[in-house]
Amino acid sequence: MMKKKRIDARGNCDPCFSKEEYYRIEPTRQDYFAFASTWWGGLFSLSKRVTLGKVLLFLFVIGISATGCINDRKNEIRPDLESIEILPEVVFSVIDDQPLDFYIESRGVVEAVQKIQITPRISGFVEAQIVKDGLEVNKGDVLVQFNAKEWELQKEEAYNQYLKAKSEFDVEMRLRGEEAAQNGEGAGFRISTGLADAELAYERAKLNLSYTILKAPFSGIISTKEVLTNGAYISTGKELGSLLNIDKVRVRFDVLESEITSLSTGVPIDLIDPSGETHTGEVIAISPEIDHKTKTGQIIAEVDNTAEKLKPGMTVEGRVLVRSKTSKVRMPREALLERDGRTLIFKLNNTEVEWIYVSPVDMTTEWVLVDHPDIFPGDTLAVDKHFSISHQQRVLPLMSNSQ
Repeated sequence: MMKKKRIDARGNCDPCFSKEEYYRIEPTRQDYFAFASTWWGGLFSLSKRVTLGKVLLFLFVIGISATGCINDRKNEIRPDLESIEILPEVVFSVIDDQPLDFYIESRGVVEAVQKIQITPRISGFVEAQIVKDGLEVNKGDVLVQFNAKEWELQKEEAYNQYLKAKSEFDVEMRLRGEEAAQNGEGAGFRISTGLADAELAYERAKLNLSYTILKAPFSGIISTKEVLTNGAYISTGKELGSLLNIDKVRVRFDVLESEITSLSTGVPIDLIDPSGETHTGEVIAISPEIDHKTKTGQIIAEVDNTAEKLKPGMTVEGRVLVRSKTSKVRMPREALLERDGRTLIFKLNNTEVEWIYVSPVDMTTEWVLVDHPDIFPGDTLAVDKHFSISHQQRVLPLMSNSQ
């Protein structure tokens, strides 16, 4: 095979070349021998004017060129891999002197402040409706309207029965005279003549007729999985969906019995939704009882939600600030390591790390307070990929994404 060799523009073998220099095919020793054999076999077919001396001179030049290129390749400078220092990558973060906040944290589910089921009180055929998922409606809007003809007839029938019963009652009272009315006999005659039942039936018929129109009791958003169409028959009590007002929402949190005594109504509470956005509300109620099985009590938080980013059924993280504490420096919890039963940190000095034993003043799940004479706000501490490094070791520093 023919091997590629980088050769400069003058035809010299030079391992130090620039990008502008080009590649040329370098024959190997075997290639030169094959080439010479081919030409040697062809010498006898050349013209008699070619002499043996010229042929030997030609082979001599080829041999010298091949030897020089091979020697140049052997003399190429190769790096000493043992002398290369490989530095471990370590992630660092700059520490500060901010106060350490202590929170009571829990998880809860968002609820709408107002919610009703859209459920008809009567059965019938739908004449008009606006029950569509996600539709915003105003108070008083007609959600569902039934065909009212049947219920109007029932009302008229009940009214006629009422008039008949009232007529019989009036006749009876005239026959009895004023003395019967003064003795309280009128109530008994209302029952015996059927007037009392007729009045109830008429009121019921009027009420049923009013149920043919189902209106929104408050402004809100419709939530439904039903596909409702005009002309459909709907039975009494069928759930067509729900109407929710989520301008304000509430969240119930379970809090440990050891922590609930630190809370009171009116204190602010932060709610962190699944996207990481924080919403501020307040505690509006604290349960007076503790569940003896779970050893927790319940608090209720309420938060404005006019942007409607908090959805009913959504799980959120809640935290209430109960106290703050300060010290010389505040550092990420990840900076702390434990070796031989003692806590320590790695401080960056140029490209070298220093091993320092520390005793935390206080800590949370995220931060640690430390008061040490050799650690100051603004120092850079290792927070990741630092588990196997040692004192005064040189490293390749990488800054944390939070910086």
